[in-house]
Amino acid sequence: MSKREKVPKPTKQKRLKTPEMAFLNEWADCQSKRYRLVQLLGIVFTVSLVVQAWTLANVFSDLVITGTFSVSLLLMALSALFIRALTSFGRERLSAGASRSIRYSLRTKIIDHLTQLGPSRLRIDEDAALSTRVYEQVDALDDYFSRYKPQLFMVSLIPCVILLAVLPVSLIAFGIFMITAPLVIVFMIFVGYKAAQANRRQFRVLAMLSNQFMDLNQGLAELKRLGRSAHAKQRLGDSASAYQRTTMGVLRLAFLSTATLELFASLSIAMIALYLGLGLLEQLPWAKGEAPVTLTQAFFLLLLAPEFYLPLRQLGNDYHAKQKAEAAATALLEILVTQQQPAEVNLPAQGTHLSLVKTQSSSLLTFHQLSWQEAGRSRLAPITNQIREGERIWLSGESGVGKSSLLHLLLGFETGYQGECFVYDKSLDAVDLTAWRSRLAWLPQTPEWVNGSIRQNLVLGIQPPSEQALRDALEKSQCADFVDALPNGMESKLTELGAGLSGGQMQRLSIARALLSNADVWLLDEPCSGLDEDTANAVLDTLNRVSKGKTLLVVSHDTHPISWVDRHWNLTHGGLHEQSHQAIA
Repeated sequence: MSKREKVPKPTKQKRLKTPEMAFLNEWADCQSKRYRLVQLLGIVFTVSLVVQAWTLANVFSDLVITGTFSVSLLLMALSALFIRALTSFGRERLSAGASRSIRYSLRTKIIDHLTQLGPSRLRIDEDAALSTRVYEQVDALDDYFSRYKPQLFMVSLIPCVILLAVLPVSLIAFGIFMITAPLVIVFMIFVGYKAAQANRRQFRVLAMLSNQFMDLNQGLAELKRLGRSAHAKQRLGDSASAYQRTTMGVLRLAFLSTATLELFASLSIAMIALYLGLGLLEQLPWAKGEAPVTLTQAFFLLLLAPEFYLPLRQLGNDYHAKQKAEAAATALLEILVTQQQPAEVNLPAQGTHLSLVKTQSSSLLTFHQLSWQEAGRSRLAPITNQIREGERIWLSGESGVGKSSLLHLLLGFETGYQGECFVYDKSLDAVDLTAWRSRLAWLPQTPEWVNGSIRQNLVLGIQPPSEQALRDALEKSQCADFVDALPNGMESKLTELGAGLSGGQMQRLSIARALLSNADVWLLDEPCSGLDEDTANAVLDTLNRVSKGKTLLVVSHDTHPISWVDRHWNLTHGGLHEQSHQAIA
């Protein structure tokens, strides 16, 4: 979280709530001005409601008794009705706007946080499930912020105002309202708790379905070769059926809640109507021959009775939105609290960033007993060595010794390491992370692409280069021939999986992207993984030519030896060992 970003601090009252509710309330506080205006319009709406009921009761009673009515009262009733409609429209627009702003800000914050986490995001969940959280579960908060949050104020305001208006008119009607209203609320909470459990199950199944769909999409060609596509289809179908069942379970609870609340409200209104009808007929058992209320008062109470239960019914309908939002907030909080962003954890106080100016140090990177212990296990054995500028290092070792972890540390995505790491003579913790990353070119094991043209993927995140610079990068990385052979050249479309290109071609394009970035420090993680020997040798040959003069740290197994590097490091669980290696000019 950026220090410049204003996030409301939880009060003592908020600390007593669940983390999910504190999270939702903090984001709602960001739109407090809109919500206060919504409340103000709610007060106007409630006053208009009572005025409308009183004026219409007088108009109807005059029609029944005298056959006439007051035009001024009728105009007042119609004006109150118009004000109610206008304020209701304004409340909905303001609430929808607040919800939209909150969800936009929250989604931006989560995406920024995941970007800062980098590869560490995979500790939370796979990318497919994370995308579901970012889009589906953030949108699941809409009903909470646009409907439930504003309705909380109305459900306390309207019934209280109506009770005050009813009390001097009829104690019996007041008692019926007081007895039946809590029944609606209790049942709403009971059904809402069950709905929360169902929503959490639904989100878990949706995440599993998203992950399975992405895995199936990525490995479909391999599954066909192995003859397992039918089995994979069956698994995906089972997950889809499970999601369908959980969704229907949520809908059943929602319909059950709505039907029950409607039943309670209808019975309560019927009780008021029965009392008033018998009273006007002077047939009440305890008041034979007496009318407890006048006709005007009876009309007034009948008009207010549905309005008394309406906010309770609406809150009951929206209560499952609260439970759905809490379930979504649980998943979103897991992302935001997994790890603080490196910019806040690593960097010193504001104004003390250290620039990356070359010093008298002969080493660009220096490691002194650099290690990484996490959750009681070693992710990286202690390393002590240095990398000089322009030096090309090959780091080999078996899986699990921490080769990729070292790259993640250098990229600034991990902060909980032990020992020391220096850039020139300054600690990595103290340098400006943005300036350091601007010098890095990162070539992961599996290059990542966005849906778009080859040109768009090559220039993504950098200053648009000239056409000649693009051609030079393609030529140097040996991409020009196969790119020109495509039907649309550099305008040919790429998918996120690089569909239509071979593994070697995708690696060469990633090298071209590194060349265009003008980075002088290249970090490569298994650049030949999944490639056959001939293709791997061709990629390594390309790297040899284009990386001269660059500071290079390439991580790979011993499967494809790299003869042209300056030094060869071998990393084991016991530490780092430098191998005897003859560099080739």
